[in-house]
Amino acid sequence: MNSRLLIVGRERQREVEDLRRQEYARASGFAVDLTTLGWKSSDDESFILVAEEDGEVISTMRGEFIDDLAMLERKLECPWDFPMDLNLPVLLLSRAATTSQSRAKGLNLVLRYWFLRFAIARGAGAVVGTFVSGSPREATLKKMGYQFFENKLGWQQSTYRSLRPVQVVALDLATTAEQALSYCLEIAGESISRFKFENDFPELRFVRSL
Repeated sequence: MNSRLLIVGRERQREVEDLRRQEYARASGFAVDLTTLGWKSSDDESFILVAEEDGEVISTMRGEFIDDLAMLERKLECPWDFPMDLNLPVLLLSRAATTSQSRAKGLNLVLRYWFLRFAIARGAGAVVGTFVSGSPREATLKKMGYQFFENKLGWQQSTYRSLRPVQVVALDLATTAEQALSYCLEIAGESISRFKFENDFPELRFVRSL
């Protein structure tokens, strides 16, 4: 079986969109208009990482490098008034989706591992994310060393509304990168070896679009 990891652009737009919509339709804890998961200008500015098996995209995650605090706050839908100082730029991970039949491969952790390596290589201060409480990834992120904060405003966009409390998480790369990488290798080392990022990490580009 031919397995590989790669950054894609609009040439794989349809496959990425289809996977996002297919998996987000099954999500719980929030309501989303699936049409909003289509490829946007922010995807062009981001890095869209996919795991591919025999030519089929089976997992994807979006990484947005952000060097402006106001933009990050708009993305998170809350002010950054949490007890953690951020060293910009940060990497915001989102739009993760894996086919149901591939869940056992640990691909969310594989993509997260390579994004961590990317962020470290390019001098980011932290890796950030947000999700509703009760998400399956919650225990994993705690073991990796992420700090957890509550977004008390929740998600209020008309196309994307939270139905449970919303968590904002941040991994300080200066202090916890080694812990996070070691955990990924411990849990998903075999899949990380199969799905390797074999090229040099690209130069940074920063997201300016919502």
